[in-house]
Amino acid sequence: MRNPFEYEAANNLSEEDILDYYIEDHNFSRFIISPRNIFLTGERGTGKTMTLLYYSAKIEYLKSKKEKREFDFHNIGIHIPCKTPLIYKQEYELLNDFKAYLVSEHYLTLYIANELVTSLHAIREIENAFIKHNLKLKNDFEYLTGEALPSEKSFLESISIFSHREVIKTQRKINSPDFDEFYNNTYSLNSLILPLLEMIKSVPFMGNAHFMFMLDDAHDLNSFQKKIVNSWIAYRDHSNYSFKVAITSEKEYHFTTASGGSIIEDHDFTKVEKENPFRNSRSDFGKMAKDIIERRLSLYNINISAEHFFPTNPSMIKGLEEAKEIVRKEYLTKNPSASQKQVSDYVYKYHRAYYFGQRHSKANLPPYSGLEIIVQLSTGVIRNLLAPCHEMFEMVLSNQQINNSNIKEISPTIQTEAIKSISKRKWESIEHLHRNIEGCSENDKNYILNMFNNLMTLFRDRLQSNLSEPRAIKFIITEHKSEAMRKLEHLLLIAQKAQLLYMRTGRSKDDGKHTSYYEPNRLLLPDRGLDPIGQHSEISIKSTDLWAAASKNKRLKEATQLLQPPTLFDDYD
Repeated sequence: MRNPFEYEAANNLSEEDILDYYIEDHNFSRFIISPRNIFLTGERGTGKTMTLLYYSAKIEYLKSKKEKREFDFHNIGIHIPCKTPLIYKQEYELLNDFKAYLVSEHYLTLYIANELVTSLHAIREIENAFIKHNLKLKNDFEYLTGEALPSEKSFLESISIFSHREVIKTQRKINSPDFDEFYNNTYSLNSLILPLLEMIKSVPFMGNAHFMFMLDDAHDLNSFQKKIVNSWIAYRDHSNYSFKVAITSEKEYHFTTASGGSIIEDHDFTKVEKENPFRNSRSDFGKMAKDIIERRLSLYNINISAEHFFPTNPSMIKGLEEAKEIVRKEYLTKNPSASQKQVSDYVYKYHRAYYFGQRHSKANLPPYSGLEIIVQLSTGVIRNLLAPCHEMFEMVLSNQQINNSNIKEISPTIQTEAIKSISKRKWESIEHLHRNIEGCSENDKNYILNMFNNLMTLFRDRLQSNLSEPRAIKFIITEHKSEAMRKLEHLLLIAQKAQLLYMRTGRSKDDGKHTSYYEPNRLLLPDRGLDPIGQHSEISIKSTDLWAAASKNKRLKEATQLLQPPTLFDDYD
């Protein structure tokens, strides 16, 4: 019996699951199918790998079979995961920069060549089309490289064997006394990949093919390989190929080339952000989240809307309605001549703050439940959306011991229990950061815990204030050139790696410049009784104050400035 909300890494899913689970709408992933170079950005768990795999040749081929149509040979996606033993080879660290560059490019080139021919070989029509041309292609390749190919294998299979053999030869050469001779025989994009593409395209029906090299987790490439990829992207002629590069953030990937130049957005590449600015359930992400849930339910014959499958606790609905009435009366007492619109705007803005902020410190936590809450808790990350749903479903199966098809809803009680449990574990994970995140010391862990504790206290203070945006749960940091900011950057990076904190970018309302906005993972909020449905505002915090909160556990000052940066797709709550 399978849980419809499995959230395995996309590389671990079957091809059938990828085809079934992927949602094409509500995002910009269709830009992938273009001759442009693309950088796909987004934190871990936002669906970058799923997107690349979905548009890869092996999934497109499966999709064509299911839809009973011919495979499209015009755009062929070659998925190239960068988290592999070959990419992680460390020999280059023992060499000078020039030799390290050659070795890094050599390994990367061989790896791409192997993934290219392996992907093509898996498509039966392509392998069959090569039968008449195998001998000529092999002769051409042998003449070009001076390397013999296996006579009993097809051209595509032979190239795969060749690439593996070259890796072994490279390893042996590096360890041999005549190592310097090796550098005359390294491969590059120009000496191997481009001639190989020309040979492949010489097969008649492959003549119009465009090859999309999909480098997944490219932030894991070594520094030389990043420069190599950028140099390849900087080439003007991309008629035969393009690169689709998935990275977590620009902080983990530089855009410089081997020659010391840079590749430029909109000139050399287009950037597609998988991690859209977080919005409410009526936004594109909210619609996609609803579609993801309903698609997965339907695959298990549970044909129920997401709202009905995750109902809101009646006591929360009642409590929020009572809060509206209390806030309404308080406002009219102070403003008896207020217009109906002024009253409704005030109630809309403050009733949730009253409901969450006026709860007694010893009272039970709010009954977190309902689709809107689940979507907001995800902080715009698909993995954070699926994790609570998965745990809720498992709890129902364990408690009721029934078949999937008999589950018509997840009760609000179980939703609340699962959300509280996940939130508590998220806080507990901070205690182990120094064991789980590279570069994090025990002091760093303690500072990060202090920082998040004080942020939550600040959010609580705001709920109980008369500020215009009491439910703001995002922040910006000012005083960027301070010593405190330099120290904070290390903590912020650790928190981002641990997915405790997300950084988004937008334009400042004051000067229109790009500004970094930080948002704690909203799964942290339920354990502190806070409202995960925030407002579209950012709290301004001085770097000196935030560093004092982290290093000295000093309570954060109440924010005095709110920014509301407009973005093209914002859907205000």
